[in-house]
Amino acid sequence: MPRITVELTPDDHRALKLLSIIEGKTLGSVLREAIQDHLEHKGAHNLEVALQQHNG
Repeated sequence: MPRITVELTPDDHRALKLLSIIEGKTLGSVLREAIQDHLEHKGAHNLEVALQQHNG
């Protein structure tokens, strides 16, 4: 699995840590879930197909 590094505000980091504790998940799991939800909301997984259709 590829790794990335991101910078978070202290408040966002604290909120993510608390959420992971409350949900009984790892911080990485909470982040992956949030990213997946965002990508699905934006339809990002369909971008490659749309680009291929556009380029013919």
